[in-house]
Amino acid sequence: MNDKETQLQHGITRLRTRLLVMCATVGIAVDDACSALATGNMGRAGAVIDGEMAVNALETEIDEMALTLLVRHQPVAQDLRFIVAALRMVIDLERIGDEAVNIAERAIIVHERLPEPVLSVVSPLMAAASGGYKKSVEALRLGDGAKALDLCRSDDENTQIEVQALHRIVDYFCPNGDKAQGNQAYIGMNGILICRSLNRICRRSANIAEQTYFIAEGANIKHVPAHRPVQADSPC
Repeated sequence: MNDKETQLQHGITRLRTRLLVMCATVGIAVDDACSALATGNMGRAGAVIDGEMAVNALETEIDEMALTLLVRHQPVAQDLRFIVAALRMVIDLERIGDEAVNIAERAIIVHERLPEPVLSVVSPLMAAASGGYKKSVEALRLGDGAKALDLCRSDDENTQIEVQALHRIVDYFCPNGDKAQGNQAYIGMNGILICRSLNRICRRSANIAEQTYFIAEGANIKHVPAHRPVQADSPC
């Protein structure tokens, strides 16, 4: 291996390390936001909001590292796929961090845990968001295309969980089709917005899994229906 190849591999290693650091930072934000929502712990909610700048700084750092590698070393094959995927992943990671902040802010707005009947229907969506994110990061860390593909195929299930939660929130706050009043309407609205943020985390996690599959297998599965077989078609 010549000096240029060695420098490229060192750069790839540093990029991978910083990407995983960003994954861990965003994962903590998601967990803390969900915990704040479930327990009413405003300290955790505040920590998520305060940590937003760190996530943004990591996004900028990783962008610069990836672009520098592309310009200086003109990588090919899996190295090129990894760098391109990293540039895409940081966008989803930063947006997942934003959704965690949105959830934390909603937790502060309602000042306490959501009413138990609402929390009981939001909890499965919280579990899906947190669990899906962890699975996407694990697939990335292991370079496991099969794990990534399994996660990509779970999008419909997560959407069904969200729809069920939204129906139950509306039923709770608007029984018999009555219009919710005052604080009840306010909490219900925030419950709905929280569900939207949680489902976006699920979808962004699936995007990360798609990029992991691209790195491992050289195939773009972004617009491939779940029932169709995946074929490697990347020119990289």
